[in-house]
Amino acid sequence: MLKHEYIDYGYFGRCLKIENESIEALVTVDIGPRVISLKCKGMENIMGEDTNAYSTKDGGDFEKLFGNRKWYLYGGHRIWISPEDDPKSYYPDNDPVDVKIEGCKYTFTPPEQSEIGIQEILTMEFDETKGEIKVTNTVRNTGSDIKNIAAWAVTVVDKGSLAILPQCEKPTGLLPNRNYTIWPYSDMQDDRLYFGNKYITIQQQSDCKDAFKLGFNDDKGYLAMYNKGQLFVKRFGYEEGAQYPDNGCSCECYTNFFMMEIESLSKIHSLGKNDEINHVECWSIKPCDAAFDRKNEQSIAEFVEKNV
Repeated sequence: MLKHEYIDYGYFGRCLKIENESIEALVTVDIGPRVISLKCKGMENIMGEDTNAYSTKDGGDFEKLFGNRKWYLYGGHRIWISPEDDPKSYYPDNDPVDVKIEGCKYTFTPPEQSEIGIQEILTMEFDETKGEIKVTNTVRNTGSDIKNIAAWAVTVVDKGSLAILPQCEKPTGLLPNRNYTIWPYSDMQDDRLYFGNKYITIQQQSDCKDAFKLGFNDDKGYLAMYNKGQLFVKRFGYEEGAQYPDNGCSCECYTNFFMMEIESLSKIHSLGKNDEINHVECWSIKPCDAAFDRKNEQSIAEFVEKNV
């Protein structure tokens, strides 16, 4: 049976705790919102928590737009807009969140981002018993200008996370079937990265100080992440031939010394006033034995076929 209660969660303040017999989630309501904790019952939180405020933004152009405020990563799952824009993407979402509860459906609505004309709404629909959640990431244009943007579902997961990214295998003959986007700071010889023919794996390592990011067209429509004895999978739609941000990326993975981000993106929409994007992810989380070699294609494939 699904149940919920408000609790204090230290650094993040008041959170709504939502649980069933399989999983437990915490969503911030004093700030954000962020899905700041997600775990199987009796296990550890897989979400990353930036309690040290390693990742923040203020001053300069940010201050010109948002005044004497500060953006905090916080961690966990958040909604963003793409293509990334500094400072517009970094809205300082530090205010209380409105919560609406309708049975198994929980809607978290922060204040409008009035400086840029955006409203973001996070909706989570929980299964009564299983470790499954339908997550709708809504981005609405509340301004008068046309906005050509995508919804960006960014999930910060904890140190030690291992991402499993499936590659396109569509037979296209003499034509290409996939594209990769590489950021300037990414070293393609980075030991955290493994490039197979069917799968890519990226391992978060706390002793690696340099950041790494990779994006591509994920026609399989899922990202998987293993950590702390749990397998977390995000599933999402992919539209063949649609325009996606960052040179055609429907998924991206970023990592640095303290966390990893696994990200899905909608196609780019042209939004008039009050138009919105509803980018849906279907989450699952379960206990799992990760007895596979992250740099061996066959080992990865056997694990995925068995568990994903």
